[in-house]
Amino acid sequence: MLRYLALRFGSAIPQLLLISLLAFIVMKAAPGSPVASLVGGREFMSATDFERVAGNLGLNEPLYTQYLTWLSNVLTGNWGYSIKDGRAVSEVIWVATLNTGLLIGIAGTGIVLISLLMGYVAGRWAQSPVDYAVSGLAHISFATPAFWLALLFILLFSVELDWLPSSGMVTLGQPDTWHTRLLHLVLPVLTIILAHAGPYIRLVRGSVRDVLSSDYYRAAVARGLPRRILLWRYELPNALTPFITWCGVSLPLLVGGTFVVEWVFSWPGIGQLFLKSAIGKNYTVLMAAVLVTGVMVILGNLIADLLVAWLNPKIRRQYGRA
Repeated sequence: MLRYLALRFGSAIPQLLLISLLAFIVMKAAPGSPVASLVGGREFMSATDFERVAGNLGLNEPLYTQYLTWLSNVLTGNWGYSIKDGRAVSEVIWVATLNTGLLIGIAGTGIVLISLLMGYVAGRWAQSPVDYAVSGLAHISFATPAFWLALLFILLFSVELDWLPSSGMVTLGQPDTWHTRLLHLVLPVLTIILAHAGPYIRLVRGSVRDVLSSDYYRAAVARGLPRRILLWRYELPNALTPFITWCGVSLPLLVGGTFVVEWVFSWPGIGQLFLKSAIGKNYTVLMAAVLVTGVMVILGNLIADLLVAWLNPKIRRQYGRA
C-alpha cells in the first residue's frame, strides 16, 4: 500500500505543474490588464503611470520569467500579495479554502449517505414502487442545473417565506455564532446535494443489482449464509468499489458545481474568490486559487483510489510486492 501511495503522490506533482502552467497561459492570453483594473480602465491612467505600475508588479518581464518567478516563490512558501488590496495571498487563500472545505465536506457527506441509502433500497427492491420513485428523483436531480435550483431556493425560502438567509456566511448586524453560520449553510448545502446526488444514486442502484445477480452472491445465498454476512461481506464491499471510483472521477464536477453555488449564494470560498479574481485580473490570487483547487481534486482522487485499493484485494497484492 505504501508503494501505491508513493506512485500516486509522484504522479500528482507533474499534474499540478501542468495545471498551473495552463492556467498561467490562459490568464495571460485573456484580454485586459490587472493594472488597468485597479483604476477601472486604461483610460484613467497615463502611459507613464501604467508602465511604472506594471514594472513594480513584474508584469513587464517575459512570460516565462513571470511564471518561473511565481513558481519559485510558491515552492519557497511565498505566495505573494493580492494586486487589489495588498493582502497576503496565503491568508486570503487559507480562509477561502476553509470555507469551501466546510461546504464541500458537509454536502459531500450528505451526497454519500443519501446515495448509499436510496441507491441500495432501489437496487434491493428493483421494479417496485420504491425503485420507481427513487429513480425518478435521481433523474430529476441529474437534469436540474445547480444555479437554477439555487435561485429557486432563494426565491422560495428567502424572499417568499423569509425562513433562511439568501447570501453570505454571516448576517449583518448580528453576532457571528455557529447558529448563524449553520443557517447560512442550509441552502448552499441543500442545493449541492440535490443537484449532484442523482448520478450517484443511479450508480449505487446499478451496482447493487449487479451484485445480487452475480454467481458468487447466489452461491453465498445457497449456502445459507446469514443476512448480516451477505450484506457486509458481499453486497456493500462489491457495490462500494464502483461508487468510490466514480466519486474520485467526478470530484472535479462537484467542485465546479460548488463554485457556481458559492457565487450565487455569495459564499466566501475558493469559488467566489476564483471568479472575482478572474474578473479583476488579480493574477496572484487567481493562480493560488487554481493551484489549491488542483490540490483539492488530486487529494480527493487519491483518497478514493486508496479506499478502492483497501476494498480490492487484487490492488493490495499487486502494489504490496516490493
